[in-house]
Amino acid sequence: MHVYPAELVALINQKWNDSPPPEDVATDPAASLLPGKVALEHLISTCYQVSMMREETRPVTLRLILIAPKFFPADQGPPKGFLRLLFSTPRPFNEYELRRLSPAVDFERSLVGIEPHPEKGFQIWGIINSGIRWLQEERGGNKKTNRLPEAFVVHVTGPGMLTICKGLKIIATLNSGKMLDSTANAFQSKWMNKLFAEEREVLLEMHETFRASVLYPVARIQDEFIESLQFQLLKRVISVSRMSRHGGTFIIFPSSNPPELTGDNPYIQLKYRFLNDEALQRQQSLMLRTIRLATTSLGDIHNPDRIITWKEYVEVRHESAVYDLAEALYEQAQFVASLAAVDGAVVTSSRGALGFGGMIVGSLDKLTEVAIANDTEGKMLTLAKIEGYGSRHRSVYHLCNTIHNVVAIVVSQDGNVQLAKWRNGIVTCWDLTSQMFISDT
Repeated sequence: MHVYPAELVALINQKWNDSPPPEDVATDPAASLLPGKVALEHLISTCYQVSMMREETRPVTLRLILIAPKFFPADQGPPKGFLRLLFSTPRPFNEYELRRLSPAVDFERSLVGIEPHPEKGFQIWGIINSGIRWLQEERGGNKKTNRLPEAFVVHVTGPGMLTICKGLKIIATLNSGKMLDSTANAFQSKWMNKLFAEEREVLLEMHETFRASVLYPVARIQDEFIESLQFQLLKRVISVSRMSRHGGTFIIFPSSNPPELTGDNPYIQLKYRFLNDEALQRQQSLMLRTIRLATTSLGDIHNPDRIITWKEYVEVRHESAVYDLAEALYEQAQFVASLAAVDGAVVTSSRGALGFGGMIVGSLDKLTEVAIANDTEGKMLTLAKIEGYGSRHRSVYHLCNTIHNVVAIVVSQDGNVQLAKWRNGIVTCWDLTSQMFISDT
């Protein structure tokens, strides 16, 4: 079933006030007001039309925000604020004007500002330079994000692809006429949390051993911190792969030394397998160093059992070592993502990449359909025939059907992302298309 502006507007109005704003966002009721039904349908329809256009052979991508310019002080700018620049004369709001503006409005750094006019409808009042820190919500990072006001925002990310946001929080995603539920995010699921619990337990034990071995104050850490750290790294790998536009497949084993890959195996032929030496442990080492930096920097001699949260670590901005570690983690993600440029899957464990160029082998004729998840935990499902998917997806489904503990992520050339996992007796898939893994943290 395809969704049109009227259905999308109904969903937006239904979900707009469902969740409170983040703690670090100053709220103003005037900034978050939605226009009427007809006006909102016109706005979304115009964005959809421009998404189908091209500007000098380039696809049109842009971000647009519905807000008055008064909400952006004239004396601010990136990286901590927003630079708003007013046109001397407002421009008409239509798909042709947006198309012409798009080359000057870099998707990652700027937005088109619009507001309603009592007689002329929507008008383009100028451009807002946001900087790129907002992308940390999608790609990972440890700098404090400069958050947009809780206003109506549209991301035009490709032909027929719109993401509707309230500030940075996703409300709905439209992909070629089909609605994707932003709440169906497998990365926020309980089962995903449990999947990598063993590695988190190892890191926690190593950290407690470190605390007991030093004489200076070192704070404690909990699962939440390590889970956020794992999530940041995975987001970066997926994001880099999406931005490269060559696609890729990532096979993730939750254990550090998966027995399914010992010696010759009937599941995956790894053309390029890495030697299991100290270099293969770098990902774990970087995570451990990050934990130690956070707990040492924020340790308190008067409160030796203080527990450090991820949010507190993000606030540590004066330490040069923080930036060095952030860069090291980014380079690790960049490296893993680059391996996907070679034909075949990148195979990883909980501690990093084991090899690449993996070809999935064995009997591939035992599976005819998969379940498409409509919720986070994969309880609300829609069955789909696998014959409608490409060979990359089908091979992943067959692998998940054979090895039940593996997680597979397929990044398509068009930027779509799908996660597959055996759940409750069937291969279950979550569509994570177009920044669906933006979190509130």
